[in-house]
Amino acid sequence: VGPDGSAWVIGTNPQAGGYGIYMWNGSSFVHQSGAGVDIAVGPGDTPWVVNSSHDIFEWNGTSFVQRPGSARDIAVGADGSVWVVGTNKVTGGYGIYKWNGTSFVKKPGSAVDIAVGPTGTAWIVKSNHSIFEG
Repeated sequence: VGPDGSAWVIGTNPQAGGYGIYMWNGSSFVHQSGAGVDIAVGPGDTPWVVNSSHDIFEWNGTSFVQRPGSARDIAVGADGSVWVVGTNKVTGGYGIYKWNGTSFVKKPGSAVDIAVGPTGTAWIVKSNHSIFEG
């Protein structure tokens, strides 16, 4: 669910790239283009999706557009910041990256899961289950 209350979900219907993507229209979930295994929604009703091949996509208002990079997990803050856990294995999990508007830039640390607070601060879980903010 995005900061404006828009709700998007990954369904259970298998498709190439994962499972169907659905948007809540106020009374039901409506199937959208694309497929994924992970979804996060930012401001302006903008979901970001990772598919089963670790490709990253951003909704442009009518369809999903692929963005550079690959990810295992994705999170979007209320401020619009987009963070991913990459696919490059490192001690403690995988690399951490932040979207700069054109590409994902590597940040210090490693993680297996990521979430983003309302001001864009990343929270991560490492492979040993320890949690970090920052």
